Amino acid sequence: MTPFAAKYQLERNLRPFTRAEVRRLPSERRGLYALWLPGGELPECLYVGMSTTCVRRRLLDHLSAEDNPALLREFELFGREPTRIKFGVAWTEGEAETRELESAVIGEWRPRTNRRG
Repeated sequence: MTPFAAKYQLERNLRPFTRAEVRRLPSERRGLYALWLPGGELPECLYVGMSTTCVRRRLLDHLSAEDNPALLREFELFGREPTRIKFGVAWTEGEAETRELESAVIGEWRPRTNRRG
């Protein structure tokens, strides 16, 4: 998959970021995911992440948000189960592809909770 294709998949078919919606994802599938804040004409990408084992499990971890203080602060603006936040997924084939695509997408979009320092 190319970075363009990954970004396209992450931007389309956005779903509410709730436990019920995340649980509808297939288990044990690797890939990228993006969390989006609603905006005017275009939503803002809040976070891009990846899992080399199970995207569904990783997104459920994010709903607790204990491992990412910046993301937790954003979630607190919307409550602990932020229904206004949306998510998108791009499935990948291998671990190396997953890591490379995550780096490329973060580098281009520069989501606010992925920024360091």
